[in-house]
Amino acid sequence: MSHKINKINNILKYIILLMNKLTRKNNYYKKYKKITHPKCVIYKSCDNVPCNSGMNKCTPSYCVPGSSRNWGYCNMANWGPDYEKYKKTCKSENNCKLMKTKKTNNTVDALTLHNKMPYIWRFLKPKTRKYMIELANKKVEKINIPFHIFPDFKNKHRENLDKITNNMTKKNRNKFYFLRKKYKNI
Repeated sequence: MSHKINKINNILKYIILLMNKLTRKNNYYKKYKKITHPKCVIYKSCDNVPCNSGMNKCTPSYCVPGSSRNWGYCNMANWGPDYEKYKKTCKSENNCKLMKTKKTNNTVDALTLHNKMPYIWRFLKPKTRKYMIELANKKVEKINIPFHIFPDFKNKHRENLDKITNNMTKKNRNKFYFLRKKYKNI
């Protein structure tokens, strides 16, 4: 009888040992995930925010490579009293990690670009103007697509396009290629 009890005790000890190893391993991965992938990030200043990112208290702007930065309701609240209603969408940045980045040079404030658009218009090719008018006349639901038609990458090989389109649904992939063909001369 005591032999059976010893055997059961050994099995239980082995199971507990395995459970401890698993929990230590899971805790290690949780810590690793926290260190390498912070959810909330802040930057030294608004000039240091990279493209396709955002930080509270910075005004929206357009940039290259990428599309824009600081483009959210919280950032639009910085435009003035007419946009104060968006302040409530701001999330606290108290527990965010500071990310070191270089200043982004190819940027322009969104309001500056919007104010200078009539003058920039004069520098555009007639075909580009035509496409802009055509796009502006469409409903927002039609032109609000979940991807860039001409994404930024260094070498424009077919394999880079395949990387982008692999994660798309069939409907979005067809739309992507159709729009690229239609606006190739924009």
